[in-house]
Amino acid sequence: MDTPSITASPTRQAATDTAVRHLATAVLQLRAAGADLESLDLDAASSALVLGLLEQGNRAIAYRQLQTVFVADANQIHRLDPQSATDIDALAAAPQALAEGTARVPVERMCSGMSPHRNTASWMQAHLHISATEARRRLNGSRLLVAPAPTPTPTPTPTPTQILAADTTAGTDTPDPMAPLFPVLAKAAADGTADVGTLASLAGGLEAMGPRLADRPDASKLSAVIEEDLAHEAQTREPKDSRKALTDWGTFLAENGAPLTDEQIIAKRGMFFRGHRDGFDEYLMRCDPIDSETLQAFGEAWTNPRSTKLPPTSASTTSSRSNSNGNGTTGEAGQAGQAEDAGGSFVGAPAPEWAVAPGTDPADVPRSEWVGGVPATTVKGATTNNADGTPIWSDTRDPRTGPQLLLDGVIAAIKGALNGTGIPESGGMRVRIGVLIDYRALLGQCEDAGITDHGLSISAANIRRLACNGDLLPVVLGGAGEILDLGREARSFSPAQRKAIAIRDRGCVVPGCRRPASTNEAHHVKPWLEGGLTSVNNGSSCCAHHHAMVHAGLITLKMINGVPFVIGQAGQPRGDPERNLYWHPELRTSGYTPPLFTD
Repeated sequence: MDTPSITASPTRQAATDTAVRHLATAVLQLRAAGADLESLDLDAASSALVLGLLEQGNRAIAYRQLQTVFVADANQIHRLDPQSATDIDALAAAPQALAEGTARVPVERMCSGMSPHRNTASWMQAHLHISATEARRRLNGSRLLVAPAPTPTPTPTPTPTQILAADTTAGTDTPDPMAPLFPVLAKAAADGTADVGTLASLAGGLEAMGPRLADRPDASKLSAVIEEDLAHEAQTREPKDSRKALTDWGTFLAENGAPLTDEQIIAKRGMFFRGHRDGFDEYLMRCDPIDSETLQAFGEAWTNPRSTKLPPTSASTTSSRSNSNGNGTTGEAGQAGQAEDAGGSFVGAPAPEWAVAPGTDPADVPRSEWVGGVPATTVKGATTNNADGTPIWSDTRDPRTGPQLLLDGVIAAIKGALNGTGIPESGGMRVRIGVLIDYRALLGQCEDAGITDHGLSISAANIRRLACNGDLLPVVLGGAGEILDLGREARSFSPAQRKAIAIRDRGCVVPGCRRPASTNEAHHVKPWLEGGLTSVNNGSSCCAHHHAMVHAGLITLKMINGVPFVIGQAGQPRGDPERNLYWHPELRTSGYTPPLFTD
């Protein structure tokens, strides 16, 4: 149920309507100016002036965005009634009526129950159609350059209007309670003398230096000096120069500031996925010295040249190695990762030819003195060229580099832990790799790539090879994407059914959600209390937030041809049934069209 807010005073409402009318007029004028520029043949001087004016306009807009984001967040914009939000979107997209004064700001109506969005960032993503990164950037910029700095002593909380109306540039020695955390950078953003995005980034970096500054007796003065220097660089130099200045100050404080506490170090530790680039997934890992020692010891155990124990090759390493036994799989010795002693006569690598005197008996040629023999994997089926039948050095040498050995060792250790019996089934997903693949590809009738649980493609050949080793859980699909051979009915979703639902949906079924199936819940599309079956054909993968929204009546799901679709969302007109194509890129690229409503 929607609750109208307390009506604003007539004076305040009139001022708001006037400001909105001016802004709508400015948007229309900017569009008209852009249309005029398209028809002109600008020379170099005119182009330079237009670029300068557009940049000034962009900076003014960017700073006002931060101010308005601060106010919107304080007013809990994400709790707006969906229908009111839809009407506001329409007015913003076509501001002619606002500029002419024939339309006014709609009356504020807030949801009294569950809000349609998690927070302000989620609202901005849905209604402004910006990325999560951009939404976070604006919120963080508003916190650093607009919101009043936190104070150690309790003070009355000012309203957003008081904060925006405060003069934070007055030259007094008395701290202004309305001043933002970084007033110098905020002033540069407000007057348009530097790029607002660069200033917000510098403010974030300066905030991170806070722990280094905290215990210095001149902390306040030094912080002001650093802020002035960063603002000057941003106003007079390129962004890379201001970032270099920030790095220089960070280096100075690392040597002359307070060391980080254990709590601060722990807060920064973790492993972070950096993205997929050039065929590789990249991760950034931060750990404290104790964990680092464990990792280094683990790495030395696997990469020590004196050791005969090597980690088994991972799936990616195996698929790229050329030394196979002819049937597409690595030999037994390669899998076991142990050096093979060839009758006990092969101990170490022979000395190179240039180190052996001419005419020396081959039996007298010295070999390496590694205790365990050659620190490499003897590949079964390798060519043997030595007179005594032992493999030559080039055939016994493992082609993996030290970093590759370490990676394979880590993957082997993780697989060993995940194959244990005590691991919970999060979201219904087992620890094995789930892959969607057409039944014809699994049978070898075609070579279409399959899709893993997390949306990565894998060739049909690799799927069949790994399936034979039991490393994959193949879920066979029919031509329409229905599951052919997995799951059975039960009163509550069984592990097999949860597994099937997770692999079919791959993630939350609500468009725009990026929660993977491993973190989600299985939902009855037709409720159990209304006669809905506990089956794969009546189940969907929903994150906790959207699951609650479904039960609150804000989202409506429907099964169409064995696949869950979103057919309605609060405040949005009914359109075509929607799938979350974030988890199904193959549908987007194959000309997918949504099904028609059947009722």
